Amino acid sequence: MSNREGSLQELLQAAVQSQTNNMYTAIPCIVVAVRNNLEGMMVDIQPTINQKLKDGTTKERPAILGVPVQFPVSTRAGFTFPIEVGTPGLAVFSMRNLDAWKAGNGRPANPLNFAKFDKGDAIFIPGIQPPSVSVNNPSKRVWQHSTSDAVVVNNIGTGQEVEVRLKASGDVVINTNQNVFVNCDIATVTAQGDMTLSCANLDVTADSATFDIGATTWIGNISHSGNYAMTGTATFNGVVFNTHVHGSSPPPSNP
Repeated sequence: MSNREGSLQELLQAAVQSQTNNMYTAIPCIVVAVRNNLEGMMVDIQPTINQKLKDGTTKERPAILGVPVQFPVSTRAGFTFPIEVGTPGLAVFSMRNLDAWKAGNGRPANPLNFAKFDKGDAIFIPGIQPPSVSVNNPSKRVWQHSTSDAVVVNNIGTGQEVEVRLKASGDVVINTNQNVFVNCDIATVTAQGDMTLSCANLDVTADSATFDIGATTWIGNISHSGNYAMTGTATFNGVVFNTHVHGSSPPPSNP
C-alpha cells in the first residue's frame, strides 16, 4: 500500500470515527427530575456511562431535558407506574429531531432541524439495572419472590410492598400488609373446589341476602337482632323445638 493510499484510508477512518463520536444510539441512564408529576410522561435524565477523552480523563455527561417516557400503553389501555429521581433505565435516541413531535398529538410532524441521533432527542425506557441492584433479586423483596413467577409489584422493599403474583403453577396470589378494596357493579366468585375465609371480624351489609349452601355447621355464639322466620325443623340440644310441648303447670296458690 502506498503512502497516499494509507493516508486516504486513515483520513476516511478518522472521518467515520469523528461522525460516530457525535452519534447517540442508546445508553444507560438515571432520572434526575420528574416533570409535572409524570402527567405528561416526561422526565430529565443523565447518562450513567461517562465520556472518556483522548487524554485518558473522564467526565460526566450532561443531563438531557424533557425526555418522553415509554410506558406499555395504548390510547385506551396500559400499565403505568411511579418513576422517581434515581430510577434507572435506557435512553434511546431518535433518528430525527423530536421537538415538533413532542409538541404535537403523536401524528406525523415535520422535524425542526436536520439533527440525526442527537443527544437531545432521547426516549427513556425505565427498567434496566446492574445485577447488584436488581429488584428481581429475592433478597430485595418483602414477600417471598420467585423469578419463575410473573409479578406486578409496587413499593419494593418497604412495609407497603404490594403485589399481584401469577405463579408458575397457575395460582394467583395477592400480597399486601395494607387494605384491599374491590369496587364494582356485580361481583361473582365461582370456585370449583373449596373456599376458605379467615379474618378477625366479618361485617356483611346487604339490602337482602339469599344463602343456598346446603348443610352448614356454626361454631361459636350467635347474637341476633330483628325478626326471625324459619321453615323446617329446629332442634335445640337434641330437643325438636316445633313439636316440643310443655306439661301443664299447676295454678298459683293463694296466700
